[in-house]
Amino acid sequence: MACSEIPDWYLKRRIAVVDLRSATWRKARVEVVPRGYAPNECMRRLAKAGRVRRIRRGLFVVVDPVRETAAIAIASALFADEPHYVTTDAALAFHGAIDQPIRQIAVVLSRIRRPIDVGQVVVRPVTIRGDWLARADAYDTTTDGFKVRVATREQAIVDALAEPAWMVHGDLLAEVLASFTESELERTAASALARSTAAAQRLGYLLEDAGRPVTTSLAGLLPVRAVRLRPGHKTKGPYSTRWRVYG
Repeated sequence: MACSEIPDWYLKRRIAVVDLRSATWRKARVEVVPRGYAPNECMRRLAKAGRVRRIRRGLFVVVDPVRETAAIAIASALFADEPHYVTTDAALAFHGAIDQPIRQIAVVLSRIRRPIDVGQVVVRPVTIRGDWLARADAYDTTTDGFKVRVATREQAIVDALAEPAWMVHGDLLAEVLASFTESELERTAASALARSTAAAQRLGYLLEDAGRPVTTSLAGLLPVRAVRLRPGHKTKGPYSTRWRVYG
C-alpha cells in the first residue's frame, strides 16, 4: 500500500486526526506506509496535496473530500488517547441548547496543554483534578460517525458555573436553565454544590433570573462571600443579596 492511502485509512475508521505519537498511527504505519518511508515526508506530501492539514508538529487533521468534519469531532480526537470530554459552549451546542457560532471549544483534561488552532476553531484545553474528571457526567457518542466524548447538558452547565472563563456565551445560561426539567435542575444543583459554593451561588442567581424555583438542595445554602456571575465581564445585572452574586 502507499502513503497516499493514509487519509482513506483514517476516514474509513472515522478518525479525524493523525497523531504521529499515537497507537493508531503506529497501526496505520504498519498497514499502509511502505517500509522505509519516513512519516514526516509522507505527511508533508499529503499536506501539499490537500489530503491532510497540519495543525502542529506531528498533528494533522484528515481532510474529508465529501463534507467538512465537525470541529467537535476534531477537538475530541486530539485527546483520544487520554481521559477528556468536551464541555460548555460546544457541548451545549451539540445538545441543541444554544445555536451561537462556536469559535472556541473547551476540552477538559487532568493536565495542562496549550490551545490548538485547528482552523475552524481554537481548541482550548482546560484542567480539573483527576478525580473530578473521572466522576464527570460525560459520555461517548458520535457525530457523522466520528467519535466524540461530550459532557451532558447538566455537566456543561456546572462547568460553566464553576469556571465561568471556560464559556464564551455565558450570558445564555439562564435561557438554557429555563428549558431544564425539575429533575435536571436538581441534578445540576447537586453537582454544582459538590463542585464549589461559588458554582451553587451562581446557579441560584440564574434560576431566579430564569424564573425557575430554587431546588431543594440549594434552599439551605447561605453564602458568606460574594462572587461575580462572570468574572472579567462588565456588570450586567443587579446584585443578589440572597445569593451574594454580582450579576
